[in-house]
Amino acid sequence: MHTALLFPGQGSQYIGMGQELFSSSIVAKRTFEEASEILGYSVSNLCFQGSLAELTRTDYAQPCILTVGIAAFRVLMERMEREPVYLAGHSLGEITALTASGALHFADAIRLVRFRGMLMRDAQKNKAGSMMAIHGLTPQVIEKECLEPEYRGLVVISNLNSSRQTVVSGQVNALTKIKERFIDLGGHVTSLQVGGAFHSPFMKNTAMQLYDELGRIPFHSMRYSVLSNVTALPYPSVTCIPSFLSEQMVERVRWQGCVQFLMERQVYNLIEVGPGSVLSNMLRREKLDACMIQSIDTKENLQKLIKERMPKGTGAVSYARYLKAALCAKNYNIHGETSDYLEEVAGPFRELEQLARAGDVAGGNAKALEALHHILDCKMTPALQRGDILSHIAEEGVVRHV
Repeated sequence: MHTALLFPGQGSQYIGMGQELFSSSIVAKRTFEEASEILGYSVSNLCFQGSLAELTRTDYAQPCILTVGIAAFRVLMERMEREPVYLAGHSLGEITALTASGALHFADAIRLVRFRGMLMRDAQKNKAGSMMAIHGLTPQVIEKECLEPEYRGLVVISNLNSSRQTVVSGQVNALTKIKERFIDLGGHVTSLQVGGAFHSPFMKNTAMQLYDELGRIPFHSMRYSVLSNVTALPYPSVTCIPSFLSEQMVERVRWQGCVQFLMERQVYNLIEVGPGSVLSNMLRREKLDACMIQSIDTKENLQKLIKERMPKGTGAVSYARYLKAALCAKNYNIHGETSDYLEEVAGPFRELEQLARAGDVAGGNAKALEALHHILDCKMTPALQRGDILSHIAEEGVVRHV
């Protein structure tokens, strides 16, 4: 069964998030400490002991949610049996997914989401916009109402979250009027406690500022294929990151489309990585056939997840599969003929060969995986092809041991 990791966005925060991981994992603790050093305040204190009002501020919430998500991801990947084939994140969670994929360094991601959070905080100051969640009406019905002359250009769909939930953004007065219309049509409407019309054309200036900031950040090869909220498809290249993330500020979040993409490719093992279980609960309400939906918000959930996964291949056979994958991967680095390049590839190949000869080695699968990723980096393997390679390895039963 193929696996996708899902990262939640803003709204998933709560006091105490990440505390059990922090207390039980050195990797998680170091992640919090790294974020604190960059931000200049204690992320752990804010997450564990701060006030909810403070933690809900976008300029605090976004770095904290990303920190918890990456801490949980790092802990999970120490123990996870199989590599994920896809990563996806809801709104802010897309940046967490890109960070987990290796496209963004953690330090750059923390600075980016702090900047993004400050932009969104500033966008709320005049309180001219807001958002509403609507249950019980189809997106088609909601879209039709938004296009009525009275609301055209004033209210737009901002989140296609599921078959049961659609979110709209717009001007406060227009939202107040259209809310009554949605109720008359049989919808259940919840006004969201935000002061901005996020994921809508009203965020154009904010999107332009974010695009400029993204232009100053270096991006790197993706180890896993990441789905875009804007297209509901995998990123074709890291060069698309600035445009896709800035467009996300003014375009609707196509989360339902991302889930549909995974279902069409039989990616049925869905694991929410980060605070809370907002995405998991949303997926469970969809009653997706054949899907295994889990979250790892706490140490207990993580241990349960690991316990349910039994190794299917170990030792020399397992390492040989990594070696085969490395040998068969197409080389996209057409200029990689220098002695430095050959040495960079040869070293990891030698390590894989040694592991295959040695058999069971403590931490061997983690070493083999790192060597494979290094070779794929040297070969400039695109994210989609890399995902296919990892998928084939997973099907053959390669595992990762603690």
